[in-house]
Amino acid sequence: MSVFLRWGVFGILGVAALMYAYNASKRLAERQPATPVAVAAAPAPVSQVETPGAAPRIREVPAPAPEPPQTGPAHCEAELAMVRRVLRMRADGEPLDRVLRIQEIAWQEPAARRERLEKVATRWYGYEGDFSIEMLRIAVISDCVQHSPAP
Repeated sequence: MSVFLRWGVFGILGVAALMYAYNASKRLAERQPATPVAVAAAPAPVSQVETPGAAPRIREVPAPAPEPPQTGPAHCEAELAMVRRVLRMRADGEPLDRVLRIQEIAWQEPAARRERLEKVATRWYGYEGDFSIEMLRIAVISDCVQHSPAP
């Protein structure tokens, strides 16, 4: 009788462990952001222009030219990309020690550069609130130019 009782307990524990693993994986899948779908570029708007004495013809209206992105030094742009990733990871609920072990920080060869990136990541990880893309760019690049020489 004790053999059946033992196997019954093991069976119940096994089923409970499987249910726990299934529910945990389901919660992890819900937390993962959906992969963005590529959006095709829209064609330029078309307008009709009539000329007196000629058949109507169609011409394309040029789309407004996008503003050229403001670029800073290469090491500051890398720092900006790292800060964006840190903010995404904080929003996903990742702990700070995992954030500091990402490739952009932990694998930097000069120790001074790695320490600078750890300090910046820790500072931005602690900030609360949302930042617009342009304000984030201005803050990170100006701080980088003032405090970090080119590697």
